[in-house]
Amino acid sequence: MAAEKTVSFDVDGHRVVGTLCLATSANAPIVVLLHGFGGTRHELMISQTGTGIFTHAAEKLASLGFSSLRIDFRGVGESGGRFQDTTYNRQVEDCIAAMDFAGDLPSGGPNAIFLLGWSQGGLVAATAAGRTNRPAAVALWAPVGEPKLTFPALIGRDVYERALENRSPTKVKLPWGSSLTLGHDFFADVESLDPLDEIAKYDGPVFLAEGSLDTAIPVGTAAKFARAHKGAHQVWEAPMDHIFNTWKNVDMLDRLITATARFFGPPR
Repeated sequence: MAAEKTVSFDVDGHRVVGTLCLATSANAPIVVLLHGFGGTRHELMISQTGTGIFTHAAEKLASLGFSSLRIDFRGVGESGGRFQDTTYNRQVEDCIAAMDFAGDLPSGGPNAIFLLGWSQGGLVAATAAGRTNRPAAVALWAPVGEPKLTFPALIGRDVYERALENRSPTKVKLPWGSSLTLGHDFFADVESLDPLDEIAKYDGPVFLAEGSLDTAIPVGTAAKFARAHKGAHQVWEAPMDHIFNTWKNVDMLDRLITATARFFGPPR
């Protein structure tokens, strides 16, 4: 088992909590893991292993020579703040702060910083990469590429349009049964932020994973990211759903993690 410890840093007066999973090398490259909408830094539980998808990913990455930092965005999990204050742009701020934190780790820090975002976390990773050009490479797993299409489809077009007009927080019901309260600024970001435009500003390499069985993200989204991105990229397609077939086993998830690590390159 790789060594893990809970860490934290402040963003705009709120505490952001993360889990640092260290590979054996003191200066190993580090992957910042960004969770999806309504998730936490550990992500969905895998029944076969009893661990979250990102917890499993961190352990697998460590075995391949990569350290990782997975964070709870503000308002989520153990981090401070209120979820109803969350926005795409605030999550991007959290991601940039996480890269700053990772870069300042003891023993000289990592020799490279990578971003890995899943679903809405992919939107955040693409945007943070485009605005900073800091990560050595970026991995987007089933990323949100067109939020103005996917988010209204998630909560219902009527609910979405009412929320845009309403300055007060809106309670939304999600398809899997849970409910969340979101502020007006969240919906404003859905309207204005375009991750395809953002990734076009990023010069580094991008790994794009898409599942042919994914009903949450439209098929072809990875190709749209690839067309928007001017640098080197790889589109990795597989017969997987939005949770990488983890309801069955971890075989597909492990294939995806290994392919991502291979794209990042051998740890130095």
